[in-house]
Order: sequence, then structure tokens, then C-alpha cells
Amino acid sequence: MKMVKYYLALAVVLLLAAYYIPYWPFALVLFWSAAALFAVSAAYISGYPQVFRKQEDGRIPVYVRWLFIPFLVGVQLYNLYARKTDKVPNIQQITDQLYLGTRLKANDIEKLKSQGIDCILDVTAEFDSLDWTSYRYDVAYLNIPVLDHTSPTEAQLTTAINWLEQHQLAERKILVHCALGRGRSVFVMAAFLLASKQAKSIEDAMQLIQSVRTTARLNKHQLRALERIQRGGLLQLNKRLALIANPVAGGGKWATHQQTILSYLNAHFRVRVYQTREDYSAADCAKQAVEDNYNILVACGGDGTVTEVAGIAVEQNKTLGIIPLGTANALSQVVYGKRSVLNPIQTACEILCEQYATRVDTASCNNKLMLLVSAIGFESKMIEHADREEKNEGGQFAYLAGLWQAIRQNEPLTVTVAFDDAPPVKLNTPSLVVANAAPKSTALAQGGDEPDMTDGKLDVTWLQAEQETPLLSLAELVFSNKQRKAASDNISHKKVSNITVSLPSTQRYVIDGEVYEDNHLHIQTAPGSLSLLVDQSKFE
Repeated sequence: MKMVKYYLALAVVLLLAAYYIPYWPFALVLFWSAAALFAVSAAYISGYPQVFRKQEDGRIPVYVRWLFIPFLVGVQLYNLYARKTDKVPNIQQITDQLYLGTRLKANDIEKLKSQGIDCILDVTAEFDSLDWTSYRYDVAYLNIPVLDHTSPTEAQLTTAINWLEQHQLAERKILVHCALGRGRSVFVMAAFLLASKQAKSIEDAMQLIQSVRTTARLNKHQLRALERIQRGGLLQLNKRLALIANPVAGGGKWATHQQTILSYLNAHFRVRVYQTREDYSAADCAKQAVEDNYNILVACGGDGTVTEVAGIAVEQNKTLGIIPLGTANALSQVVYGKRSVLNPIQTACEILCEQYATRVDTASCNNKLMLLVSAIGFESKMIEHADREEKNEGGQFAYLAGLWQAIRQNEPLTVTVAFDDAPPVKLNTPSLVVANAAPKSTALAQGGDEPDMTDGKLDVTWLQAEQETPLLSLAELVFSNKQRKAASDNISHKKVSNITVSLPSTQRYVIDGEVYEDNHLHIQTAPGSLSLLVDQSKFE
């Protein structure tokens, strides 16, 4: 690159001059200048624009300014001269919302205000570009540090074009600038025009830009870089993600973890938050998100919130994601694995950002969506006993207390069950659980292997009612392997596609932690009906 050759040549000249000049103050200044140019040359050769340590707010630290004073003074003087003699205005409108321009100075503030520009994408590495912040002009700002005459990396470009897209969707006006609005900023704007389908080719993008800003151009290295990125299919805008948050789930976890969640997701998706209210359910939020053209619906709450959002995802063929903020968070344990138990929110965010989706089964129970389990007996009574206040205060212990009460009562039911198309049979049981998916912690569903939500089957587990206490059966479910459970006289298990349970009277039952009443249950599997973001290593 010519710039490196010029900087190296000038550095050598200055170094020689410093060596031969006898007056040490002059020699020191020349040596300092040579060192700064050598450092900048090294940054170009290694592709390291971070040499200037430009911070997120656009400021260059004082110690860096001192180290690079000879270089920075030179580029500042050149920039001032070039701006004064430039043939085009320093800020020009390219599209309705996009502007292209030079490095900003304090006297540019009024022009920004008059044109309604309130977002700035700064593509310089060498300039402290917010020296006008003393004017307290409120703008959204992003710096992508790029050395002059070079191109942003693929990661930088992805960040830049998605940032532009987010603000364009919010109907805001955005200025993209580099030092003189000729190269680096042109590269980013051309890439965004291609990614957002406002231009069909690089030639179209450049023609659109140059029709307004005649000095805009890409050097041969930048042009080749943009062509390579376009051929590689890397000019892709991030997927749109709707985050449907239940602010009361888990005793108000959303307020605590909101910023952490958004800091993860905003780097990989175009995120919009929809919050539930008493009069606006998670299903209502999901429907609105679909109307707003969001293809990924992330349920941020407990299992009830997840089920509501999943219902819309199935109905509208959208992809579901889960961030567990509830008490049990059973489904997240299934799809994210054991590590989600220790650090559920971070694990969920990391896996969502990997964007691996697979088709999984759902089921319906009495025409209501079921992702996890439907149950009568112990499971139902456990949920009934664990009310909202107890769950907020005791978490999982509220469920354990509810299960203990149900076991102590030990009230079996005589029910009539039809498995698939087989003739009905009578069962006397204190617990019958039908599972589409269930983690190990849902012990009453573990009559065989852990239920698999991709096998197209339902796992039915029921306990025999002959025992005075069912604690032995519960212990077998938790600690025995599949073979020992199959040989047990206390546990029965069957895999089916559908099941009908006729109850002796109207009884309470649960679907995914929600309590209902009826005198029968009809449960039918729906294989591969839901697209779900999951831990790829668990579902391969």
C-alpha cells in the first residue's frame, strides 16, 4: 500500500536527520516523529487500527495523543486544508435517511441539527471525532475504527450495517463519515446499500453515491475487499428478533437482567422488546411481533410465557427462542442442557446468538398447546400448592413443598385410558404424566429414558396405587436406570402418539404448569411442528 511506503520513507528520512542534527532538542522532535510514523506503519502492515486506542465514545486517550502528536498534527493540518479546498460540501444527503460526510467539527453542529441528523457512524481510527460534544447535542454514536485507505473487517462491517439498519428502521437520519468522506465511509455506505437491497450491484451503489458526492471513490484494495465480501454472501443484515418479556416472571427478574440480555442479543440481532401487561398477554405480544415482520420470537419469562409465545410460533411458522426467567424453567433445561441450571440467562443468550434452529415436536391437550407435560395426580397437586407468592419467595422449594403435600395425601384416581387405537383400560393411579419433553428434575415423567421432543412420540408414566406411600416409586424414578424401571412393579411406562384419559368426575389437571379442569384429557402429538433455537451439541 502506497501509504505505508510514504510513512516508512518519511520515518527513515526523519530518523537520519535526527542522527545528523547536532542540536538535541531538534533531534528529539525528529526522532519522536520518526517513531510515531514507524508505529503507524506497523499498524498498517499488521492491520491494527486499535493502535490509536479510540474509545467507544470516540475519544482518543491523552497518552496516545502525546505518543502520536507528530503524526496527528500532520493529519489534522492536511484534513483542515483538504476540507477548505474540497469541491463538495462536508455533509451531503445520499438517500432519504443516509448522509455522507467528513470528520466533524464544532461548527458542523447547526448543520446536523437543521437536517435532523441524530445518528453518527464514525469510520475513522485516527481522529478524536467527538470534540463537539461540549455542545450537548444528543446523538446515537458508533465508532468503527478503520485506518485511512483501508477497509473494515468483516466483523466490523457486519456491526456497522446492522447498526445502520436498526436506526433506519426507527426512521432516524444517519451520517456516515470518515476523514474526508471519500473512501472508508463510502465503503460502508456502499456495503449497506447492497445489504439493504437499495442497490443491486457495487456499480449501482457507487453510482448512487457519486451522483451526489463526486469525490467519493474506492481504491483498488477497497474495491477488491468489497467484491470479495459480496461474493462470499457476507453482506447480510442480522435477523429480526422480537423479545417478548414478562416483567413479573420469577418475581421481577426481567428488570434485573434486561440490560445483560440486550447486550448479548443486540450484537447479533435486530431486537425489539414487547412487554406483557395485565391486559396484554404474551400471545398478544407475539401476534403483534408477527405483524411487525419479526421471524424469531423469544419468550423471556416462565414456562407459561414460553407456551403462549410458542403457540403463535407454531401457528405462524416462526422460530421460537427461550430466555428462562421463571421458577421451574423446565423447557430451557431440556433445550439448553445441564449448564443452563447453573447460569440459565447467560447460557440462553449465548445459545440464541449461535442461531441454530431445529424442528421439535409439540402436542395438544384438550386443544391447548403442550410443550412439556400434561398430568393428573401428584404433578397437578404440586402445581396447585405452589402459588405465585410461594414461588417468588421459595423458588423451586415451593414445588418441592407442594409435591410433599401431594404425596402425603396420596389420593389415587381410577381412570379409563385409551393408548393410540388400543381398547380402553382402567388404571388406578395417584400420578399419570404424559410428556412431550421433560428434564430430569421432572421426576414423575421419567418412566423410561428422558422424554425426547424429536421422536414424534409421547412418554406416558404412571404409578401403581397399591402402596401406602409412593416415596419408593418416586425414588425409583429418580435413581433407577431404564431397565430397572421397566422391571419395577411400581412404575409403568408407554410411548404413544395419542392418549385419551376419561376421569370419574371433573378434576383438576395441569398443562405445562397451568391448572385446568375437565372430566377427560385428549392428548395428541404434533411431530416437528415447532422451529426452536437450541444447543446444537445437544440435538445433533
